[in-house]
Amino acid sequence: MWKKMFHSLPAGEYDLRERMLRSVIQVCGVAVFVGMIEILVLTEDKKMLPIWTGLLAVIAVTLIGTLKYRKYDLASTVLGVVIIIGIFPVMFCNSGGIESGASIWMVLGMIYLFIMFKGIKLVAFLGLTIVTYGGVYAATYLNPDLLAKTLDTRRAVYVDSFFSLITVGIIAGAVFVVHIKGFEEEHKLNGLQKEELEKSKDSQTAFFANMSHEIRTPINAIIGLDEMILRSHPNEEIREYAKDIQLASNMLLNQVNDILDLSQMQMSKMKIVLAEYGTAELFGSLAELIRPQAEKKQLDFYYELDENLPCVLYGDEKRLKQILLNVLDNAVKYTEKGSVTLSVRMEEFLNEEVSLKITVADTGIGIRKEDMDNIYDSFNRADEKKNMKIMGSGLGLAITKQLVDLMEGQITIDSIYTKGTVFTVNLKQKIINSQPVGAAATVEKQTEERYHPSFEAPEARILIVDDSSMNTMVASKLLAYTKVQIDTASSGAECLEMTKNKYYHVILLDYMMPDMDGPDTLRNLRVQENGLCRETPVIALTGNTTSEARMQCMEDGYNGYVEKPIRGKALENEIMQFLPKEIIEYQSDESSEGEHVSQMRRMIKRKRKKVYITVDCASDIPTDLLEKYDIRLMYLYIKTPHGRFADTREIDSDSLYHYLSKDSTSACADSVTVEEMEKFFAETLTEAERVIHITLASRAGKSHGIAVEAAKGFDHVDVIDSGQISCGEGLLALFAAQMAMDGKNADEIIKLVEKMRDRIHTRLILPSADIFYQNGHMRAFGATACKILQFHPYIAMTQRNAVPVGLLWGNTEKAWKQGIRWQMRNKKKIKRDVVFITHVGCNVKQLEWLKKEILKCVPFERVIIQKASFTNACNSGMGTIGISFYTS
Repeated sequence: MWKKMFHSLPAGEYDLRERMLRSVIQVCGVAVFVGMIEILVLTEDKKMLPIWTGLLAVIAVTLIGTLKYRKYDLASTVLGVVIIIGIFPVMFCNSGGIESGASIWMVLGMIYLFIMFKGIKLVAFLGLTIVTYGGVYAATYLNPDLLAKTLDTRRAVYVDSFFSLITVGIIAGAVFVVHIKGFEEEHKLNGLQKEELEKSKDSQTAFFANMSHEIRTPINAIIGLDEMILRSHPNEEIREYAKDIQLASNMLLNQVNDILDLSQMQMSKMKIVLAEYGTAELFGSLAELIRPQAEKKQLDFYYELDENLPCVLYGDEKRLKQILLNVLDNAVKYTEKGSVTLSVRMEEFLNEEVSLKITVADTGIGIRKEDMDNIYDSFNRADEKKNMKIMGSGLGLAITKQLVDLMEGQITIDSIYTKGTVFTVNLKQKIINSQPVGAAATVEKQTEERYHPSFEAPEARILIVDDSSMNTMVASKLLAYTKVQIDTASSGAECLEMTKNKYYHVILLDYMMPDMDGPDTLRNLRVQENGLCRETPVIALTGNTTSEARMQCMEDGYNGYVEKPIRGKALENEIMQFLPKEIIEYQSDESSEGEHVSQMRRMIKRKRKKVYITVDCASDIPTDLLEKYDIRLMYLYIKTPHGRFADTREIDSDSLYHYLSKDSTSACADSVTVEEMEKFFAETLTEAERVIHITLASRAGKSHGIAVEAAKGFDHVDVIDSGQISCGEGLLALFAAQMAMDGKNADEIIKLVEKMRDRIHTRLILPSADIFYQNGHMRAFGATACKILQFHPYIAMTQRNAVPVGLLWGNTEKAWKQGIRWQMRNKKKIKRDVVFITHVGCNVKQLEWLKKEILKCVPFERVIIQKASFTNACNSGMGTIGISFYTS
């Protein structure tokens, strides 16, 4: 135990506070023992001896408790209570109060609290200690007889005070010295661990760099030779095989890139490298890359590029392409039939910065709600059992999310399981050239174009240096059509030997080689005595695709940079910029921009709306206005004795007379399910970036609550409670649709709609009170009385609920006239642009009379008249009319 006791003082395997407690106990034990000697030697009154003895016993027990049983919390609490609350106050009283060293010992108790406790426990003990010490001071001040005069001489008082000062000071100092040493050892240990960690990271970096190089060598050969087949083989069947090899190779390359990127992210070495890039070229090449995969699965591929997008932006082109390629690849993989859509829009254009909104929508299997929370986890694949036949590591989305975060962007998902998914990426990019890209993506699909070289230069001499014969062979074949003269070297030393005897216009130099690597070879080349290529442009060939790879190559002195696997066009373009113009005999007239426009001509374009307005079928909007404003209706159900029918789809207002009479109905309205509403939102999101759904008043039915629940699974669906029914809801939906047509964004529309909602004035006049009786809102006696007395319920929308506000007396026309005049009595506040009238079963003559009476009161510029939906008819009855307009 003694060995264990002394071993625990410095930093070791014990908790910091446990070590502190042990050191306090041990030092205090020594001090108490010295104090007992002081009492025996210097004082005649031995009253304090039992107290000190008891204190020593408590210290011994707590020491055993911490060393043997590891009861740290219990030991620290017991010691605190016994010493601070018990021993020190008694010591204060028995040793003469403030005329002794007891107060100094009480300071030690306070120090103990701050060393041993924290949080609520510290606050509680501190409060208890202050109360106890305050009580002792107050009690002995008010009643001095409580103090025992053990120190009756001035000399004894000084000796006791001096002894207490020295002892407590030594105790506190010893505790802090012990633990300063402990902290120093821990700091030293942390430094060593950090150094080891850095070495480990460097080793990891070197390992992944080597792995990247080794894996890319065979992939380079596969892709390069496959490109040669696609360039030259006349047999279409062979070319189809080559296309399949190309697709498979690209998939393998993406998996390798994902693993390497994940390792970099885990080591916090991933960086964003900013550069200028052409928007049409970037997004067009993405579409071109993904189109063959979609066509292979017989999927429709749609591509839309905002014509107003600036043509040159500033950002990390490579990482942006990687983000979208991962999402597009997933969309194709998880879609068996239907379509995949890539849409690029400009959200904002402000302060030389553009906000990009990029969406990838598919009609695939979707994502379950329970999988949404971990969709970005590494190595996780949603619904593994169902997707076991689909290739993939589960890294793509994890890396995509981290890349988007690194670029200070945002990625969101809207998905319905089994119906499809919409990924939305929002990123801000600086503008280099604000000229719009124009209608580059509007041209139609053309036949595939065959390869032709970017240039021909028979006099150009190129040296390819790579330790892999496969890589030199691939690069040589890819450059064959340019007619350049090619020599190869398998090492840095061979390269230096060849450049002594022959001049080369361009040198392609592998970055990673044995013995003498690329940078070392380049440094020797630049200072080579009698070397003929000291000023020759040198292009790096490297399998390192990390963010800073290009930057590192430039720092090492390379003039250009080509990634492995080598792409023929990229290699040609990189070489061409360093060749003297006079030796280039032929150069393609097609600029890089023209090339990508040509690629985009192969795409099918389909416009996606920025904002789609949707509404319940109970809004009673006429068909011509639905088509004009492109408003989509969500059906409700009608229950009848013959079954359940979808309103506006399977049954319409012309079927009223089969189920409705003037006094009763054999049909009733019923809401759709959450799943049906989710499907509706998912389908609409394939045609729009944002959906605003306007519902029936929340207190007038279940449709609002169902829509809100369904919208929880989407990031781009907003549900607005219209606070209205029938024509009032329709009027609000038309206002929202007009705002969308005017180009307002979703947030502006929502704000304006919520403001306009309170300005809609809606009233309904019912033929009788029977509907209230059938729905249980009125007793039979009241309904019968209304019928006998010819009372017509007058309904208003109050606090998002339909509430009876009066009774109109007389025949139908008389009641209508009363209701119209009552509703339009405050003419100064009525906006005269439009009035919306709905009706249930009114004839042409009645409608003409209604219109005439309304225009007598207020000369509205536009009158909309529409039959009520079956849903509304069920809840009102034959002969009902509704009138809505705006107020100021």
